[in-house]
Amino acid sequence: MSRLNFRRCPIELSIDQLGRKWAMPIVRDLFNGKTRFKEFLEANPEMSAKMLSTRLRDLQEFGVIEKKVVMTTPLLIEYGLTEKGRALGDILYSLAVFSMRFQPDEVFDGPPGNAEEELRRIFLTPI
Repeated sequence: MSRLNFRRCPIELSIDQLGRKWAMPIVRDLFNGKTRFKEFLEANPEMSAKMLSTRLRDLQEFGVIEKKVVMTTPLLIEYGLTEKGRALGDILYSLAVFSMRFQPDEVFDGPPGNAEEELRRIFLTPI
């Protein structure tokens, strides 16, 4: 059996960046069409504006999202997924399906309906 010679575990590297508190909800919200600071806060009322600013900056530095100035007067900023960020769609879809299949009582209040199809539309459809 050959031994892989990694400088750092690739799984650990991704988890260190994307596993930070609030990172995944922000990425999920981008897949769901949210693009503005206020929309992220409304979708995640427990998250502070300071934490959102920090996480948006972290995700930009990691290359998962990009910040776009849409208008300068008044200032209007939108965030979007980069190619690297869009590549997370397959992973997020797989994680969601894993949870739905193996922890359905934690995921659903009632019957799952067409949840897997809806997740496929959100995470696997090109943005």
